[in-house]
Amino acid sequence: MIAQIVFDLPLDGPFDYSVPEHLIPSIVMGMRVKVSFGPKAKIGFIIGLIEKSAFTQLKPIQSLCDASAVFNGLDLHFARDFCAYYGCSLGEALGTMLRNKTDQNPSIHRNHEPQLTLYRCLPGSYTAKIQEIIDGYQGPSRFLILVPDAFRGETLSQQLHALPIKIGTRSSVFECDGQHDCVIMIDEEDFSYKQEQMPMYDTTQVLMSRSKIYGFDIAFVGISPSVELMALGLSGKIILGDDPTVSLSPARLVDLSNYKFVPGMISPPVRDALEVALIADKKSILVLNRRGSYRLTRCVDCAEILKCAHCDSPLIYSRSEGKFLCRHCTYTAPGDTVCPKCHKPSWRSQGVGVEQLQTELKKHFPQAKIVSFERAAKEKQSLSDFDILISTQAVLRFQGMLNVHLAAFIDFDAELNRLDMRSAFNAFSLALHISSMAIEGVFIQTRNSNHYVLQSLSRGKTQMFYDEELKLRKEFGFAPFKHWVKINWRGKSEKSTQEFAQQVYNVLSQSAPDNYTITPPLADAVGRKREQFRFNVMVQANHVAPTMAFIKSTLAKIKRRSRVIVTLKVDP
Repeated sequence: MIAQIVFDLPLDGPFDYSVPEHLIPSIVMGMRVKVSFGPKAKIGFIIGLIEKSAFTQLKPIQSLCDASAVFNGLDLHFARDFCAYYGCSLGEALGTMLRNKTDQNPSIHRNHEPQLTLYRCLPGSYTAKIQEIIDGYQGPSRFLILVPDAFRGETLSQQLHALPIKIGTRSSVFECDGQHDCVIMIDEEDFSYKQEQMPMYDTTQVLMSRSKIYGFDIAFVGISPSVELMALGLSGKIILGDDPTVSLSPARLVDLSNYKFVPGMISPPVRDALEVALIADKKSILVLNRRGSYRLTRCVDCAEILKCAHCDSPLIYSRSEGKFLCRHCTYTAPGDTVCPKCHKPSWRSQGVGVEQLQTELKKHFPQAKIVSFERAAKEKQSLSDFDILISTQAVLRFQGMLNVHLAAFIDFDAELNRLDMRSAFNAFSLALHISSMAIEGVFIQTRNSNHYVLQSLSRGKTQMFYDEELKLRKEFGFAPFKHWVKINWRGKSEKSTQEFAQQVYNVLSQSAPDNYTITPPLADAVGRKREQFRFNVMVQANHVAPTMAFIKSTLAKIKRRSRVIVTLKVDP
């Protein structure tokens, strides 16, 4: 008997091993075994049992790691779909599943046609909606709730402590199988649901794939579903609930072009609204997704920009910490750093950040208690003792628990102008979440008031945004109409990394089908990050799996460079 084995490595396999006579009665597919692989022993997964091999000299299996299979046919089916979609090996798919599966019960398929429903509701109503969903199931039922982060999970667990449910984050999606009647996913559009290490999976796509295989229902609960999910709802592929945002006050746009000669970051309408709230002893939130005091520091004498030693990124100056910080890694530099080019401490900082906004507010409202909250804290903390809260989007972890009189975006245009196909949606989603926290609505400072995101927010018509966004995505060939796969190379040698990317691009462009679009290799938005140079090639096509197969077959033809890492990401 021959066992076909794969490993949790970026090697496709399978590799054939002979099964010793004494192990034949115990060996089954889906079992883990210990074998000799190269100079060391490794644990592998049996994905097939055959009578003959194309190879004559085979190494034997050394021992069994389990008394029974850790994966059954359903699991192997899912793993094959997963590796085909995300470009990893079958062994990596199985390894990812095993590392994140705490429930050791065997997977089953429920003889049930899965029902997918999108419940749109305000964050303050999430708990009630979850209770309603659970109450809709008759008899003993099992539920799993997926949340974006552990903090949200802890909060939700306290609110639903009396219910028989399990709450998990992104990796818990691999526990979702036929043992569950329904999986409830909170705010599926949250970026935390996207895995940023290989295999780079999207939790929503994985969840729906598992639902088809194992037969459980899915209930999506959120205020701003992703464009891809809304497209499924509009096409009738999932049940679409009512739009709750009609109860939100329309955003009030502040056109900054009308206040060109007014100094500072806060426009007169926002300043007046803050003053009214303070007089009434009510709380306010100002949103600015920029850490520190200044975003850029330049030498007055030689115009050198102060950058991170490990990244091609300008350092942020933090006045409160008295030092320069990198936004991409842990590098810091003291406040009295001299210019590395002319060796003079002649720096001039510019740009705005949370700390600078706080300084300006203190000048206008010296008696107010002004608190800043720049990043998600590792431990739960209260944000109740303030008059004005300045925060990045990290404040969203308190939605449903924190309500204020009004909210204002200081620089909303920065959210719209990011180098990301999802920038419009991310800005729209952030505005809706912040609006749900503000009783009297939200102010948005902008110089682009005619943008369709702002128009939909100011009119209180969320469907207007989705219609326009879907139209634009169809025109430019973005998901859900077409898909992009990003091939990323990173390495410490800029020349070697770029040459490898160019070599692969040449082969891809020469052999690609006519309906593929392939961009030449370009440096990443941050060309060097954490001492590694990064280059990308983008491949656009109609379907992911055949595109991924084409890319992987091309990569297999080219000898890899030992110090260059290649990763694949779907619809970045």
